[in-house]
Amino acid sequence: MPTEGSTISANVTRVVDGDTLVVDLDGVQEKLRIASLDTEESNPGGEKPETPFGKKAKEKAIATFPIGSQVTLEFAGTEPIDEALARYRDNFGRLLVWVYVEEKDFQEQMIREGFSPYFNKYGRADFAGHDQRYTHAERVAQSNHVGVWNQLEVNGSEMRNYALLHVWWNLRADVIDKYRAARQSRPELLNSRLDYQQIVELAAAGQTATIFTELRTFTRLGQRKAMVDIGSKAQPFKLFIPDMDTEEARDVIRLLDNRYVARDENHPGRSYAYVTGELKLFREEPEMIVTVADQLADSPPS
Repeated sequence: MPTEGSTISANVTRVVDGDTLVVDLDGVQEKLRIASLDTEESNPGGEKPETPFGKKAKEKAIATFPIGSQVTLEFAGTEPIDEALARYRDNFGRLLVWVYVEEKDFQEQMIREGFSPYFNKYGRADFAGHDQRYTHAERVAQSNHVGVWNQLEVNGSEMRNYALLHVWWNLRADVIDKYRAARQSRPELLNSRLDYQQIVELAAAGQTATIFTELRTFTRLGQRKAMVDIGSKAQPFKLFIPDMDTEEARDVIRLLDNRYVARDENHPGRSYAYVTGELKLFREEPEMIVTVADQLADSPPS
């Protein structure tokens, strides 16, 4: 079992989808999102289409994780478990972990058999060994033309354009890799998801900071104000534009629209930026005030 991060054991109580489980963790029911996987949907109502192969992926997970079976959960860092449980969660508050069963890497198996691409939209696997295994497993699936890489066979038609998604995900992964490298020597460069509690504390004190963040949605608030959201319910950090009537604010909006915010997977954007500015709390949630385009950058400010 090739783990490198902090680990904890849990018992499976329900399989939600091919990449989502519910486990009993010391008496607490935790929904978890399996890292590095993005299987197709088995149920309607989500952002992605429900597909026949999504149902197959769920069947594979059900066969792998019988109710009550014990699994090992691995986090993307080596912090103590209490810290890891608070830190490594996805946009919906689900634990974000790799899962092992009977010493086997479930992620590698699913990718190799074509049930999922190597999902690096939010960054490649944090450990080099994981990244190498999953990249190789994906190449094997692509070479064998199986699963999601043969949409006509498994779904009857192309339900998702993985070629296009792959290009966009890899662009995002490259941007995140550069951030991780910069963070090694500059710990003050915060991550809106991983360092959320620290950002809340800085916002409560009205401090200025540089934050690496995804920019997902743009929303107008009345006639003059606007908000940019990172798309996370669990880590609700936002950019606040107080006055869209100024030429400087219009520059910000045009930059967001043309460079950063992705309208959908067919109209991708860079997605990630370094934003620098004053933080504040609004209804206990951190916001950064943005008034000029120079507050957004592709690289950390010097």
